[in-house]
Amino acid sequence: TPLQTAQKYKNAGNVRFQMGKYNEAIAQYNKAINVCPKENVDDLAIFYQNRAAAYEELKKYSSVKADCTKALELNPKYTKALLRRARILEQLGDFEAALKDIAIACIHENFSDQISLLKAEIILAKLDPVLSRLEHSENIPEFFKKPLQALKNKEYHNIIPLCTEVIESPGFDKLPSSKLEVVLLRATFNLFRCNYCDAINDFEIILSSKDAFDDIRVNALIKRANLHREIGIRHLTFKDFELAIMINPSCSDIYYHRGQAYLNIQRLDEAKRDFEKAVELNPNFSAAHMQKWYANYHFAVLNGDLSLAKMTVRDIEKAFDKYSNPPECVCCYVLYGQIMSVTQQYQKADTYFVKAIEKDPNYAIVYMRMWKCNFNNIEKYLHKALTLDTLSIEGKTWCIVMLIFAEIERGNIKKAIKLSDKALAFCRTFKELLFVYSVDHTKIFIDINNQFAHIIRFLRSYSRFIGIQNAGESDKHISIDSDGPSKVLSPAAESETPSQRAQKYKNEGNVYFKMEKYNEAIAKYNKAIDICPKENKDELATFYQNRAAAYEQLKKYGSVKADCTKALELNPKYIKALLRRARVLEQTGDLETALKDMTTAYPVLSRLEHPENIPKFFKKPLQALKNKEYHNIIPLCTEVIESPGFDKLPSSKLEVVLLRATFNLFRCNYCDAINDFEIILSSKDAFDDIRVNALIKRANLHREIGIRHLTFKDFELAIMINPSCSDIYYHRGQAYLNIQRLDEAKRDFEKAVELNPNFSAAHMQKWYANYHFAVLNRDLSLAEMTVRDIKKAFDKYSNPPECVCCYVLYGQIMFKTQQYQKGDAYFVKAIEKDPDYAIVYLLLWNCNLDNTLEYLNKVLKLETCSIEGKLRCIEMLRTIEIQRGNIEEAIKLSDKALKFCRTLKELLYIYGVNAIKVHLNIKNRFGYIIHFLRSYSRVIDIQNAEESYKRIPSNRPSKVPSPAAESEVKSLI
Repeated sequence: TPLQTAQKYKNAGNVRFQMGKYNEAIAQYNKAINVCPKENVDDLAIFYQNRAAAYEELKKYSSVKADCTKALELNPKYTKALLRRARILEQLGDFEAALKDIAIACIHENFSDQISLLKAEIILAKLDPVLSRLEHSENIPEFFKKPLQALKNKEYHNIIPLCTEVIESPGFDKLPSSKLEVVLLRATFNLFRCNYCDAINDFEIILSSKDAFDDIRVNALIKRANLHREIGIRHLTFKDFELAIMINPSCSDIYYHRGQAYLNIQRLDEAKRDFEKAVELNPNFSAAHMQKWYANYHFAVLNGDLSLAKMTVRDIEKAFDKYSNPPECVCCYVLYGQIMSVTQQYQKADTYFVKAIEKDPNYAIVYMRMWKCNFNNIEKYLHKALTLDTLSIEGKTWCIVMLIFAEIERGNIKKAIKLSDKALAFCRTFKELLFVYSVDHTKIFIDINNQFAHIIRFLRSYSRFIGIQNAGESDKHISIDSDGPSKVLSPAAESETPSQRAQKYKNEGNVYFKMEKYNEAIAKYNKAIDICPKENKDELATFYQNRAAAYEQLKKYGSVKADCTKALELNPKYIKALLRRARVLEQTGDLETALKDMTTAYPVLSRLEHPENIPKFFKKPLQALKNKEYHNIIPLCTEVIESPGFDKLPSSKLEVVLLRATFNLFRCNYCDAINDFEIILSSKDAFDDIRVNALIKRANLHREIGIRHLTFKDFELAIMINPSCSDIYYHRGQAYLNIQRLDEAKRDFEKAVELNPNFSAAHMQKWYANYHFAVLNRDLSLAEMTVRDIKKAFDKYSNPPECVCCYVLYGQIMFKTQQYQKGDAYFVKAIEKDPDYAIVYLLLWNCNLDNTLEYLNKVLKLETCSIEGKLRCIEMLRTIEIQRGNIEEAIKLSDKALKFCRTLKELLYIYGVNAIKVHLNIKNRFGYIIHFLRSYSRVIDIQNAEESYKRIPSNRPSKVPSPAAESEVKSLI
């Protein structure tokens, strides 16, 4: 029909509009207008309005005005046309006509759209939409004049008392419903001052009142949600956002703030959706646009989505023209500069940071970003940022923390302390004081010595000295060897060598092995062995070991033993063959030979049992390690290292240095540890396994102190030395997991498992990463496969600690899928296997809030609970007491934790008690609160109002979600 043809032209115009081809879009809209039947007035109005949007992009304002006028003749209630024409009229200086259009739009919307109302205020006053009320005092209720005047005069210390004076006056209950704005203003300032209990009480007054307008309720819910986020009560945060959406699902602010909450917990997919919704509801919401681009880019990087990353960069580049004035243009330059830094285009990043400074020399955050481009200027830029009044308190404390790290790296502990003292001038809240009181930790940290616990757990994660992780599971199934995905060679290829053909047969055998067709696998391995050149000993050893694996599945133990023996003749250091033969020897009753194979495979485990194999200079430190005399290890190692004949000792002397470095790392003697690692890595005598171990530990040290680029550089160096070491990928995977780069973490754990299929910790970390990656990306099949893998592990890992870890991991997944009873059952199983496994109690309290205190106090009594675990318990208990208003009880809990402290990091928790004490006495200290005020939509919500007159989108067909897809996502959630 003609109408369908017109719709087709309109849709084609919309596509070209989105591509930025505005003239072509206009041509399509012209066709739609020409062909559309005149009686279809609503459709015609849309076509004119869409053409007006294209003309606006081309800055043809008279054509915009004419098309909007035509659209309104056809549909007088067309709000988008009214708003677009009002915007153009404002730009042309016809404020009276612009105000008339806005007023008509508000009438058509029954005054329900807060944004339209704020637009009217902008045109009416051409001033700040909140403070403009003071210019027309006749419009302000008498009871609200004093608080608003104090706000205008930036007398922030007077606002709460003035609001309280109104609220506590005898006639407050008889005042009109606008009185609740006074309560909301007081709640807002209580929130700024971190008077959380008072703020919550004020929000409760508003939300329980029958007189509250919807916009007041929504604003209170947004602010209360942010309060809950601040104090860590996540479920109440999102509950408040849901309630706000029920009241007004068209309020862009709700989605914007909820997006920030999701961003804060690294749920990028949900954050992305919420920012997109905020922009859809308010296309002129610049902050939402920027947060959307930020979330999109990080989501793209996390998921390797190159097209999304490029599209985001293009969107930001387009915004340079749209947002040509501060502060929007400065934010765009900074965001673009950050992305250029991430993609290692440092020169380009620096150019945009400089542009931002040119636009606003006092925009402090730019200096905090710039130092990443030029490490030589770190102090210059950070000190510059500290001198700027526009830098937030959080920014100043962040700068100081970075400078403190730099001084600690140099070993200037006293200078680090002075920097912490300097920060006291900036403190206003508990959180800020928590940073500053870390100075006490630095001071005490200098004197803390020889306090250790549960070090053996940490030692187990490394492959040298106490590398028990893999050994503890050596008696489990040893896999076949695979080279990973290899090129498929054509059987007819003339250039194919015997070695390549042998590899091809091996790969085919591996496929049959995985399909559990063991006889077919053996036939392929036979062909590989027959055709492989005899001089390729390592490859032949692999083929024999793989054939042994197939024989083992068929319980042909004699053949397993024979093939493993042949593999070891070809490669005496072939660990998999040793372990497989040891297992078969044990099953056939030859325990003595089995023990010999195990000892050969894991010489570390047997050294202390055979002191004749230990160099004399190393006996005392290793004996102290065996006896758990941890306080003696560093002195004993130092005694060896500083002895006159140390340089003449054999290369195994570097194991002493590595042992001292390891314990310096435990004691957080970072400078000493780094010096020890440097000795090892600069020595020509160091064996590769010593170098790799030192690099892994140094990488973890860099991760601990926050130098990310050095962390990953060390892992890369380790891989260059030994790309087959599973420990490297395991630890790098943990580093990626720590910064929420799940895709890279997943790949590294998979690589660790591929290199060492018996590495149980790597399996569990892989499942953990896989499941979280699946949830983040709505990958139902991966989530289900991960759950199946964990279930299979119940049989494979039937003894503690592995089985306990499996139960806990499965229980956590059941919780995430809201199967609480099932999750609880597996936590109980974990406790039955190991009643002292403390982490289970930390998880159990989520199941039953009534038992919170019981479980947390149970954990505190367990010796197996790590220091970090105990401190986490205390933090939870302290949060509960603060919520109850029991500040003194919270202080007592902090004092209780002192006995657990060993390091600066642990003391950071405890010295928060000083912050609580000081916080009780801090009053009326504020600065630059107006910036914070701008992020809310009522009373101070300038954010949307300032941009209210920007582009209104064309009418585009919305995406219709598939019911099947929707149900699949729901089931996953």
